[in-house]
Amino acid sequence: MPEIQPNLFDVARRPLLTDEQAERIHGLAKQILAETGMEVLDPAYRERLERAGLRSKGERVTFDPAVVDAFVEEFRRSQGQAPAGGQPDDRRLTLSVSSYSLFVHDLESGAVVPYTSESLIEMTKLVDTLAGEGVTGSPPGIPTEVHPHLQPLAQYRIAALYSRQGASPVDPTSAKTARYLFEMADVMGAPIDGLPVYIPTPLRLGGESLDVVMSCLDRLEHIWVSSMPSTGTSAPVHPFGALALAAAEVIGGAIAVHLLSGKPTGFGIGIFPADLREGSMVFGSPENMLYQMLSADFNRYYAAHSWMGPDNIHVMAKLPDCQSAAEKAAIMALGASLGTRHFSCAGTLSLDEIFSAEQLLVDVEIRDWVQKSIAGVWLGEEAVADWPGEIAAGIQAGFMGLDSTLDHYRTHTWYPKRFTRGAIGPWLKAGQPQLSARLRAEVKRRIAGYNFEPAPGVRAEIERIYRAAERSVAG
Repeated sequence: MPEIQPNLFDVARRPLLTDEQAERIHGLAKQILAETGMEVLDPAYRERLERAGLRSKGERVTFDPAVVDAFVEEFRRSQGQAPAGGQPDDRRLTLSVSSYSLFVHDLESGAVVPYTSESLIEMTKLVDTLAGEGVTGSPPGIPTEVHPHLQPLAQYRIAALYSRQGASPVDPTSAKTARYLFEMADVMGAPIDGLPVYIPTPLRLGGESLDVVMSCLDRLEHIWVSSMPSTGTSAPVHPFGALALAAAEVIGGAIAVHLLSGKPTGFGIGIFPADLREGSMVFGSPENMLYQMLSADFNRYYAAHSWMGPDNIHVMAKLPDCQSAAEKAAIMALGASLGTRHFSCAGTLSLDEIFSAEQLLVDVEIRDWVQKSIAGVWLGEEAVADWPGEIAAGIQAGFMGLDSTLDHYRTHTWYPKRFTRGAIGPWLKAGQPQLSARLRAEVKRRIAGYNFEPAPGVRAEIERIYRAAERSVAG
C-alpha cells in the first residue's frame, strides 16, 4: 500500500464557544422557561400539562428550573447510551437529496415550475440512477397538484415504486392520513417508529407536526423536537441570545411533548441567520456555515452526538449557476476537511424550495473533487528504485513515456466526469460547448436508462393503500 501523506483530512478547529459560555446560555434558557414560558394555545393540552405539574400564566406554560435540570440530565444519559450517529469513520463522502422541494428546474424550458407527480417521477428515476455513486434519499420533492393531506403519501408512493431507496421516510403532515403512511412503510419493510415535532418559533407549542404525533402515539417509540429560529427576525440577532431562545423552546417543547405523549423525547438546537434587507433566512452564507458549527458545539454541551464541520449544503441561489456551485463547494470543502462525511440537500436550491437535476450532477462532481482533496498525497518515493536514473531517462526521452508514469498516473490524478480541463483550441473547435448542455444530456440519458422495478407485490399494496387514503380524503 502506498504511504499517504495526509492533506485536509486531519484539519481541526477550536470550538466556537467554551463550556462556561454554554453554561451561561443554558442558564438563560432556564430563566426564559421559568419566567416567560411557552405559549400553548390548545386549552386541553394546557390542562394536561398543569395536571402533570407545570404552571400556567394565561396561554403560557412555565417550567421550574428543577424540572428542566432533571429532563436535561435524563437526555444526557440517553445520549451516552445511544450509538454515535452521523459520520462514518472512513473517508468516503456521501450525499442525500431533500424531500421538501415544491418546485423543479425544468430541463426543457429552463424555467422553475411547480412539481407535479409526473416530474417528480422523472427526478426520482434520476436519483435512483445515482444510488451506486453515494447519493441517497428519495423522493426529491412534493407533487403540488395533489391534495395537501395526500402529498406525503404521494411522495412515498412515488419513491416506493420508482426508487430502490423507496423506503426513505417523509414527514406526515396530516393527522387524517398519517396512518396510511405508516402502512406504506410497513409494506416496504421500514416501519416508522419515530416522528419530529417542529416548534413554531418563538416559544410556541402547536402545529400540524404535534397534531400528527398525538394522533399516532400507539405507533411511535420516540419523538424528536426541533425549531428554526432566525437571528434578527424570530430570535435575537446576537448568537448568545438566539441560542438561549432556541434551547428554551426545544427543551421546553420536548418536556411538554414528553408529558403529553409519555414517549421518550429528544431535542436538537439550531439557529439560522437572516438577511434583514430580504426578510428571509440566508443559507449558503458564511454566517450560516458558522451557525451550523456553533449549534453543533452547543448541542455537544447536552451530550448530543454531533460533528465539527458543516453538513448542510442548502443555498439561496435559484438556478444552477456560479453562485450555487461556489457556495456548495465552499461548504463541502470545509465540512469534509473538518470530518463531515455526509452532506444533505444535494441538488437543492432556494433553501429547499427548488430541485435541479443539473445542480445534483454538479454537486456529485463537487463531492468527487472534495473526495480527492481529502484523500491525501502519495509521494511515490518507493515506486522508483533509481531516482537519478529515472530523472535522467525522463530528461532524455520525456517523462510521459516512462513506465512509472504509465503505471501510476491514475493514482495521482482525479479525472472529472463532467468538468472540462482541456486547452482552448479543442474547445473552440468543438463549438464552445457549455456545461449545462452536457448536464441536461446526461440527465436524459440516465432517465432513459433507468431500470428499477419494485419487489413483487409491493406495487399492488402501495397502490391499494394510496387509493384508500384518497377515498378517506374525498369522503
